[in-house]
Amino acid sequence: MKKLTVTPSGVSLPVPNSIAHILQNQPAFLDDFNTIYDEILKQVVKSINHLGFKVPGDSDLDILVNEITTSVRSNYKQLRKEELTICFANGIRGAYGEFMGLSVVSFEKFIIGYLASDYRINLGKTLLRVELPASSRELTRQDRIDFAQKAYEKFKIAEHYDDLGNIIYDFLDGEKLIPFTTTEKFKILEQARQEEYTRLQKPKSIAEARRFYKLIELLMTNNNTIIPRSKKIALNLFFKNMRLKEIGSIPFISK
Repeated sequence: MKKLTVTPSGVSLPVPNSIAHILQNQPAFLDDFNTIYDEILKQVVKSINHLGFKVPGDSDLDILVNEITTSVRSNYKQLRKEELTICFANGIRGAYGEFMGLSVVSFEKFIIGYLASDYRINLGKTLLRVELPASSRELTRQDRIDFAQKAYEKFKIAEHYDDLGNIIYDFLDGEKLIPFTTTEKFKILEQARQEEYTRLQKPKSIAEARRFYKLIELLMTNNNTIIPRSKKIALNLFFKNMRLKEIGSIPFISK
């Protein structure tokens, strides 16, 4: 049984470890309807009991749980079944704002508040990155395909992927899978330049501050300093576009 921790900002689960991360579970909309229904029923009844409310009759309760289940599967496809406990526990404690009674609208407000919370956003940052072994030059094409697919799976979970060394981007680009036009690539380059400019305006140390003006001048005159960042942006945009099109895996061409 997972132990909930009560903090001033709400309830949280222990930080997931590398073996069993809550976001590594499949999204709730992929689970069987009855599985999600049973979990929501359990959490709804628990919420009602914790608030001291009267449990509605079986018919009304069934309608309520059915509507919430349908909404979760249709509208909140990034939510995991395992997250419902903390989502509703925080919601009834006011972590996501005031609510009037318990209804479909109230529970949807809990879900929206949870998905937008710092806790949920930070969960994605605790996922392990997909890293290639040191002997990457010995990898086969299939090895690289497998690593790229894993990177895409990580993106679908965390909604971001930090491509260290641009390894995944360079491989996909070499496979002619990065679809951006020259104009789009220039836009991505300018986005990377702006992000780097913003970062340099917030130096972390005095030494970094002293280098600020020299770096700014280099940034504005030399694209090589921002190409790695622009490749990361492009890879995440590529993954995002695939996800929006509901493409389950990277469409590699057999050779």
